[in-house]
Amino acid sequence: MNDLKFAFRQLLKNPGFAAVAVLTLALGIGANTAIFTVINTVLLRSLPVRNPDELVQVRVTGLSGQPNYTFSYPFYERLRDGGRSLSGLFAAGGVGREDRLIVPNGGNAEVEFVRAQPVSGNFFSVLGVPAMLGRTISDADDKPGNPQTVAVISHSFWQRRFGSDASVVGKAITFEGLPFTIIGVTPPGFFGFQPGENPDLWWPLQVAPQVGRSLGEGSGWLRLMGRLSPGIERAQAETELAVPYQYYRDEFAAARAAKWSAEHRQGFFALKFELRPGNTGWTGLRDQMRQPLLILMAVVAAVLLIACANVASLLLARSAARQREFSIRSALGAGRLRVIRQLLTESLLLAALGGLLGLLFAQGGTRLLQITMRLQSDPISLSLSPDLRVLLFTTAAALLTGLLFGLAPAFGSSRLDLAGALKGTAGSVAGSARRQRSLQAVVVVQVGLSLMLLVGAGLFVRTLRHLKGMNAGFNRENVILFNVDFADRPEAARWTAFYKELIARLEALPGVRAASLFNFGFLSGNSWTDNVVAEGYQAEPGEKLECAGTVVGLRFFETLGMTLLSGRGFNAQDEQPVASTNATALRTAVINQVMARRYFGDANPLGKRFHFVHNPEKRFEIVGVMPDAKYRSLRESSRPTFYVPFFQESRGSWATLALRTSADPQAAMASLASVVREVDRSVRVRDLRTMNDVVNDSVHQERLIARLGGFFSIFALVLACLGLYGVLSFAVVQRTREIGVRVALGAQRRDVLSLVIGKGLKLVLIGALIGLAGALATTRLVSNLLHGVTPTDPVTFAGVALLLVVVAMLASWLPARRAAKVDPMEALRYE
Repeated sequence: MNDLKFAFRQLLKNPGFAAVAVLTLALGIGANTAIFTVINTVLLRSLPVRNPDELVQVRVTGLSGQPNYTFSYPFYERLRDGGRSLSGLFAAGGVGREDRLIVPNGGNAEVEFVRAQPVSGNFFSVLGVPAMLGRTISDADDKPGNPQTVAVISHSFWQRRFGSDASVVGKAITFEGLPFTIIGVTPPGFFGFQPGENPDLWWPLQVAPQVGRSLGEGSGWLRLMGRLSPGIERAQAETELAVPYQYYRDEFAAARAAKWSAEHRQGFFALKFELRPGNTGWTGLRDQMRQPLLILMAVVAAVLLIACANVASLLLARSAARQREFSIRSALGAGRLRVIRQLLTESLLLAALGGLLGLLFAQGGTRLLQITMRLQSDPISLSLSPDLRVLLFTTAAALLTGLLFGLAPAFGSSRLDLAGALKGTAGSVAGSARRQRSLQAVVVVQVGLSLMLLVGAGLFVRTLRHLKGMNAGFNRENVILFNVDFADRPEAARWTAFYKELIARLEALPGVRAASLFNFGFLSGNSWTDNVVAEGYQAEPGEKLECAGTVVGLRFFETLGMTLLSGRGFNAQDEQPVASTNATALRTAVINQVMARRYFGDANPLGKRFHFVHNPEKRFEIVGVMPDAKYRSLRESSRPTFYVPFFQESRGSWATLALRTSADPQAAMASLASVVREVDRSVRVRDLRTMNDVVNDSVHQERLIARLGGFFSIFALVLACLGLYGVLSFAVVQRTREIGVRVALGAQRRDVLSLVIGKGLKLVLIGALIGLAGALATTRLVSNLLHGVTPTDPVTFAGVALLLVVVAMLASWLPARRAAKVDPMEALRYE
């Protein structure tokens, strides 16, 4: 306590030093805490259920290493009944983000679009989550042909939509056109097993066929999660359940042997059954954000090291002024460990204050990250509130930080020359070579870390610029995209009539050059792939025949600004519906250059035909060839792609509407909702954006790393330059007498400037060499995130090194100017 009281008095005695040190540490600790809060939420936080460590999730992994988490309902049944190692296994579909819900309210009931999830009857019992009101869905509710369909709503939806009405249990609602009865409300904080999805409503899986979702064989859209039986390890359960999996796999393959290629069969039998830990649930965001978050964590950790080095420099410089104090303590009997203990107490106090302030900074930083990473907008909705793990991390970071920047100054200051110190001469106390070497070493470390961060940020910035400037195969300017939602589930004829009338009205709008629709590809996040064989083409054994498909309307290519290379586009005749019963009808298709070269080489593909491997009777005649366009990602090479007319099949389907304007699209965007309501008042517009927005969103991960990495790298550079400035300023003060002697003996102003600036450049060059070596070693670890630039890109390395040298010279200039202005007479009398 005496040490702590004395440490407080020392900080109050030097408020400027204390403020700078605490603020520097707070920024470093706050940045680390903010990033760790996101990591904790996305990667580490356990589900709010009973004994989450007992949960396991089912997946299969192929030769590529890519896991698959979705399965069919028959597979779920086989696995559920296949062993005793799991006390329960549930199945759940994806969360529908635009499901239609009607709550009766007299004659004024309105459609509300909610997030809903179909689950098996044992969903809540396996997770161990009871209802807060009423009851949860049971196995009895999840049986085919149930006379009453039931639903459970979330606590947040109960508050938001029903005003926390306790009588909501038993209330009738209409969901996706079917009557449901609310039977329960979940506890606060429960969101299911998928972090970030937050369903409003759960409904029985057996109702899925009535809303158009198949539970048959080959329809794999269910995720499976189970709970281990008492005393059973995950490896034991995996071994037991692999047996029914293999039986199911053999039966499934045998039933499809005639339709499968040898390559498909080989890939299917290479799938490996696995049980993975399920305590943190399942989310696609985890795989997407894992590497960027770990990279940012490494970046802010380096920033914290640089901040520690800065504070260590301050403490080393400050200890020079306290040598007389330490000497008196030693002369009065204080041992070396006693002095070290006092100095470490002061360091830990600084770190604790920095940690407290950093925790406050982290709250603002977390909200900024939530916006930057779009973790708060639909469909992602994650709670980034700090928990015990975050508080423990901040405490550990503060403690480790205090030790990092406090140990070296404490040990250095405890090595005392009592005779020289008690005489009180500046030269004998503060000008020790040991302290100068320590300060210089700190600067070298700061410069090296800063250069490594700047190189990494430079590579990501160049990657982002390359991707954004890439030719995507279509003209992204002045293109508007949007989707629509019907209040009910329309028949196919109504879909067709609505879309055709809407496109006609859109094309009639002032400033609109063309309008069309599509439903796959073009960076939309939706994809359709199929194995394709062209007539006359001989596939090699094991050759991959997968091609991407897109269903498009008339004038689609004109709307997207794509120029036809040969043949023609689609016309009204191509859109004549082909009945599903007419298996031999010849359909039309347009293909891209990659697909033309793959199947036809240099020959003219027009008039040639192709079909799907699984459906040879469904044949397409090629009527045109279009240039290659990016399908799912700007990073991927253009894949073989075929286009088929939207209304060619006699069925309804969702679509993305697209229109090209002759000028700024904002004016047209403002009128779209009213145009849609004129066609059908029950339809609403959603996901209104421009194609530029879609392209920018497709590089969201790269933009996130480039922006945050660039910000923290610049911050690290500023800290390093401040450290260099502080060290050189301290050196000038300590060498005032020497500089005065040099000037008195005839040294010119330029000689003094070159002395100080040269010292700074020497430190910077040593640090830069170390940083370049570190960057060459570490940038290879993120090579998979780079595009259009190599991990050893010479332009980036040279540019960053030059920037560092220039900024370092500026940081050295001010101390050098001060040294050049030293008056020899005052310097010779200086103590």
